[in-house]
Amino acid sequence: MTRDTTAPAREREPYGITYDRLRLDLVFQDLLSRYPIQSVLEYPAEGAKAMPSIYSLALGALGCDVTLVNPSEQGLDVWRDLGLEDRFSVVEVDDLTASDLDADRYDLVWNFVSVGFRTDFDRILAEMSRVSRRYVMTVHCNAYNLGYPWHHFLHWALGLEWTHGETDYFWPHKVRGAYRDAGAEPIDFGLFDMPGWPDPPGFRDVRLHLNGGDDVEVFEWSAPIAKYYGKGKLPPLMNMLSSVESSRVPRPIRYLFSHLFYVLARV
Repeated sequence: MTRDTTAPAREREPYGITYDRLRLDLVFQDLLSRYPIQSVLEYPAEGAKAMPSIYSLALGALGCDVTLVNPSEQGLDVWRDLGLEDRFSVVEVDDLTASDLDADRYDLVWNFVSVGFRTDFDRILAEMSRVSRRYVMTVHCNAYNLGYPWHHFLHWALGLEWTHGETDYFWPHKVRGAYRDAGAEPIDFGLFDMPGWPDPPGFRDVRLHLNGGDDVEVFEWSAPIAKYYGKGKLPPLMNMLSSVESSRVPRPIRYLFSHLFYVLARV
């Protein structure tokens, strides 16, 4: 039997991505308890070497009206499977720096990692600020993480193109500066996704680079977090790691081990 090479490769999200989705959900729970957020725009609803368009699932489950920009049908199927089809809508945007969306429309306009990879991040951030009536938020990879130098080294050693974006926006102070340049004032900051190990790229990262790179649409994704949402129960190890991260870990340790950070700004 001949293998069908036209079929998309199957890719299951690993444990680490499931964990960062869990910790992102807890970030949203905290933010919704402290800020008046009901309408949300994910701009755009992409994926970072993961299934696209499901980063806002927790927002929908918590009662927000979520609009997804340029979503993937794979991700939308997860929303439907979890009974959240009434919690999301879809819009298409050709130019992220100049959309035709109404100004001052959403309480929160946000993005997970992908816009920080772009050279026009400042212009996209200005557009996100335009369509928001309250807050803008972006999540970024953390350059203080102990695995960051190794990540750069491995790309160099293996001759892999650096596809992880503008490294300026891996540094929290530079992200805050970009927000201020866009006319948004940072009001909240957090480090998260600290499972206890650094974030070095391993075999999976190299394999993805060699088989499609960061183009998540070339894969048929499986996201374990969807199963955990459906059952309402997480694996014991993940609960244990999350409990440690939620404890009083000193800020310097968080900087060294957190894979991600967010900046929330008021427009």
